[in-house]
Amino acid sequence: MKAELTRNLPVGKGRIGFRVSNYFPVPIGKLWDSITLARQLERFFIDKVEGDFTRDLTPVFYTWKQCGRHAVWPTVFQEGKKLEFRWANGTRYLTTVTMTLKKKSHYVELEIHERGWKPADLDNAFGKCHGWTMFLDYLKGYLLHGVHLRTEKLGTTARRVAA
Repeated sequence: MKAELTRNLPVGKGRIGFRVSNYFPVPIGKLWDSITLARQLERFFIDKVEGDFTRDLTPVFYTWKQCGRHAVWPTVFQEGKKLEFRWANGTRYLTTVTMTLKKKSHYVELEIHERGWKPADLDNAFGKCHGWTMFLDYLKGYLLHGVHLRTEKLGTTARRVAA
């Protein structure tokens, strides 16, 4: 299915969801920009991003060489606090992803919650949980050490990127 057509899919009402989180000793604005701006996302996780997440809630498109182009439909944009979007994930319905930033004394917590999965798609949900865990790891490598942990071949040496 073409990425643009996924907007018409129903929102998943499944009861399966998951949460992953990590802590980042960086300013909240730097973390926010890293998860909402195309040029930042391309530096550590996604091969190509079309569009930035903004208050206008315009669609964003993620492209990975190994799994194609995916439409991301923003539903909530609270700058520096919360980003929420829906996407199809290879199913015939949209799951909802919420990214929440919480300022703590010496760090910022980024929590990712994806929900709406149906029991028949449990394997796919576990795969996405693994993917979001990698997202957090790659983001930490990028923000704290300036390295790109995701490479063409998994397991190859990380490369430094310009911040």
